Amino acid sequence: MENNCFYCDYKVDERKHHYITFFKDGSETEELLCNACYEEWLEGIKE
Repeated sequence: MENNCFYCDYKVDERKHHYITFFKDGSETEELLCNACYEEWLEGIKE
């Protein structure tokens, strides 16, 4: 199954992805991020 990163649309290897959960328009959403975008997301929530 082909998966693309929610943020950068990069094709993600099945073993090298992360799911994040956030609220969008009042509902909980789960999206897939590649390693690079996931690292940026983690840095962003630390601030």
